[in-house]
Amino acid sequence: MKTTPLAAFILSFILLLSGCATSYDTEKSFWSFGEGFDVVQIADDSWQISFVGNDMTDRALARKYVLRKSAEIVQAHGYPYFALTTEQNHRDAVGNDTLGFGHKDWGYGLGKVENETSVIVEVTGLQDKESMQTTKVYDAAYLIDHLTW
Repeated sequence: MKTTPLAAFILSFILLLSGCATSYDTEKSFWSFGEGFDVVQIADDSWQISFVGNDMTDRALARKYVLRKSAEIVQAHGYPYFALTTEQNHRDAVGNDTLGFGHKDWGYGLGKVENETSVIVEVTGLQDKESMQTTKVYDAAYLIDHLTW
């Protein structure tokens, strides 16, 4: 079978992308294999933000992504500050793809287990820092200007 240079380039590009951390601008969809962001507004001033990253996205990077996304959302809705009212950050083993055959409880196959990082937060937009005294209040503009990865 003859391989064209374009086909070789496309295959190399796909393999290269599969080894990268999930990027910040990824929106959760079928095409992103369920990785990326999902944002749902749950009140006039509150949003649930979830992010799922691939094997190369660690917990710290995923949390930075969620903090930055939170800052962008609240700022776009006129809030200079925000608080994370709930937060869950997990790194789970997933994706045991197995091919094989079996009889009752017995089977044989080949598989691969990958780690997946997920962060889910509820974000509340605030007009001033003093309105939430029981939790940490973040400055949206500061995070947008200073948070890097």
